[in-house]
Amino acid sequence: MTTYSNKAVDRIFTTYHSQNCWAYLNGVGWRKVLTGNADGVTNVHVALTAGRANGRTVTVVTDAGDANIEQVYL
Repeated sequence: MTTYSNKAVDRIFTTYHSQNCWAYLNGVGWRKVLTGNADGVTNVHVALTAGRANGRTVTVVTDAGDANIEQVYL
């Protein structure tokens, strides 16, 4: 598990496919939102989008492999 604090959300990518959401965090790179729970993916996507839209930094927690976002704090 890795925590990245005070990171700008530079880009958001999503498609019509179920649970396909990615975020590009400044200084970190692309990370996929952890799949497995549709509501969880939506909630994380909304928080990331709010940070991007309002110019606020976020803190994210990734999984053990540092590939998937598990949590977001605004």
